[in-house]
Amino acid sequence: MLHGVLSPADRHLILFQRWLRDTLNQITEPDGRQLVARFATWHCLHRLRRFAEHGPITEKQTQQARGEILQAIAFLTWLDQHGRTLATCDQTDIDGWYAGAYTARRLTHAFLRWAMRTKLLPRLALPHHPTTNPAPISQQQRLAALRRLLTDDEIPLLTRTAAVMVLLYAQPLTRILRLTIDDVVQHDGHVSLRLGDPATPVPEPFATLLLRHLDQRLNLSTATNQNSRWLFPGRLGGQPMTTDAIEQRLRTHQIATLNSRAAALRHLVLQAPAPVIARMLGYTDQQTSRIATASGSPWSRYAPGDDHSP
Repeated sequence: MLHGVLSPADRHLILFQRWLRDTLNQITEPDGRQLVARFATWHCLHRLRRFAEHGPITEKQTQQARGEILQAIAFLTWLDQHGRTLATCDQTDIDGWYAGAYTARRLTHAFLRWAMRTKLLPRLALPHHPTTNPAPISQQQRLAALRRLLTDDEIPLLTRTAAVMVLLYAQPLTRILRLTIDDVVQHDGHVSLRLGDPATPVPEPFATLLLRHLDQRLNLSTATNQNSRWLFPGRLGGQPMTTDAIEQRLRTHQIATLNSRAAALRHLVLQAPAPVIARMLGYTDQQTSRIATASGSPWSRYAPGDDHSP
């Protein structure tokens, strides 16, 4: 392929197609095999091919497709064990399938939605994914992690900076990686970070840490990256770091991104009205209000525009 002898092909797509063939061959029931093959071809494989048109398919994308197909097989097997078929499936069956095992079976959503669109399944209600992280770290764990990141010079500076943004400001990695050096605002000896409107104050000692990172950003040695404005420049010119790269750094130092972010946001909405937190950190009012209500925030009845001071 490199020298043009063979036409270009996506490695992950080839491996997925091989896996799909082997998986379908293991289904002994003809009708079930046909159903899964149709779903895999017209939903999963079709989506992967669209992805391949814009660049190489990632391992995560093929993992999700495999998971959706395996859950489709498991659901059809479960129906058969209960004397049901996809055509006779009703709301009781859907509720029974998800009962007590939503997280493990949530990828079944893709198959069921496809089946409803193609008229193979009656229109039924599917359970919604929980909107808040079910297992945030404790406040004690969060403070201990912040203390370690702010004081331990053995941890790489880039890792410390990104991890503190997660633990202090509940920022997702995708948003952190879109920050530029212009989002770090210095005025009258104070530092703030433009995450929302208004900019969020940066307290010490994180302010000093952030400015150190600003002066020591990585991946600026190549000719295409010397003038990069990204706060976390990537190895490719003009691009920020990838979420996989920075998530691996955090995982190496025992920072669970989702759990830490959930804990930070829960703590913040207990300290100030949810709409105020939403505006300053780039969230929607609905997101922070749901978490405030679930956390029992004393500010949960606060409404934007009310004459309250946080």
